[in-house]
Amino acid sequence: MELDLKRKIVAACKPEEPIPPEDPRYYDFDRAHLRGQPWREWLANEIRFASEPRAQLVTGLRGSGKTTELEQLATILGEGYEVVMADVGAWLRDDEPITSEDLMLAMVLAIFPAGGPQGTGWVREYVQRAWKLLNSEVEIEGGIDSAKAKLTTDDTLFQRVARALRQRDGLREEVFAVLERAAEDSRRDGCELVLVLDGAEKRATGETFTAARRTEFHNKWFGAFILRGRDLRPPVHTIYTVPPFMVRRSAEIHASFGSELQFLPMVRVFDKKGGLHAPGVQAVVEALLRRVSCEHFEDPAIPAFLVAHSGGYLRDLLRFVHHMVHNVGDAPRFRRKDAEFAVNRVRNAYGQALVREDKQVLHHLHPDKRFPDDEASLLRMDTLLQGFKMFRYHNDQEWYDAHPLFWPLLDFDEPITWEQAEAFARD
Repeated sequence: MELDLKRKIVAACKPEEPIPPEDPRYYDFDRAHLRGQPWREWLANEIRFASEPRAQLVTGLRGSGKTTELEQLATILGEGYEVVMADVGAWLRDDEPITSEDLMLAMVLAIFPAGGPQGTGWVREYVQRAWKLLNSEVEIEGGIDSAKAKLTTDDTLFQRVARALRQRDGLREEVFAVLERAAEDSRRDGCELVLVLDGAEKRATGETFTAARRTEFHNKWFGAFILRGRDLRPPVHTIYTVPPFMVRRSAEIHASFGSELQFLPMVRVFDKKGGLHAPGVQAVVEALLRRVSCEHFEDPAIPAFLVAHSGGYLRDLLRFVHHMVHNVGDAPRFRRKDAEFAVNRVRNAYGQALVREDKQVLHHLHPDKRFPDDEASLLRMDTLLQGFKMFRYHNDQEWYDAHPLFWPLLDFDEPITWEQAEAFARD
């Protein structure tokens, strides 16, 4: 395979790259309800049906497509809505637990335009009010014109401002007053304002710390939305992305925060009985071929083989492609042995982190797709979800399964054989 072609394939298959809806590589999995209930439609309808601003929580595994789906909201909502997306993860640190003040500051900064007071009339007025709040406790060098750039590129500054605001009496009222005025002014101009605070779930989760320290980080996330939930329901439609471990206390979050936690499931490439789900496999194969043309596979069974081993997790599918590029050498096209090499490399990488307790839970989980309800197993739910060892799916009800790469490690059959992949390619 030529070097230029390898470079093009790698560039088209970056696992960490969110794909915007207008990108030719984008595939609309919700069109065929391959995840279950259309996730983004629910979010949009919650906004459309609301008589007052709604705050919503969404989650899903990293790389499952949350950002891409959220970017569709503006199109789905249509005219009369202005959707503002902010990458909150760029402002947070990994070594400090999340606080509600962090998220309130993110609300204010999300609307604040890069470059200062330019823009429409209501945005210029918003900047002046927001600047007064942002600069009230910690002086931001460079003034109003560079405020967002400073806070966006310097997470230390963001945290210092948040800590200073934390000591301020009446912070919630001040933040909400600023946001309420922005929402009213935007509405007067004919648009309902919608804030999407994306990316926070990737930070401040304590995953690199000891179990006790990690629990502290997790509890801060729970506390923000269970104990301090009223601070995070501003007078403007707001959607937060939160870590997947929060699904463990979704009932409490719903009762306290007033919003159901929406989990973006994996694309169903298997049915609940463990058999191949042909529509899902075909859809993910088509998504793959938008990045790597079918002419680059020596055998038409290879894409289905890779898709089944990915479990519907597109990020791992792209990892397979990356490893195949390394293994293909001078061969003109990807071969079966390249696919097997890639699957084994990713399986081995995951397997190194698969401890005995994980195997015990997953071994019981895989046959009946129900997460065990004993306390010891529930304590491992966070690790299994955060470590991509377990996937969540949705048909008429939600269900879990071990990542297909683990099935043979748990003494179950491989997710697909070459004969099955051949039959799929023929059909």
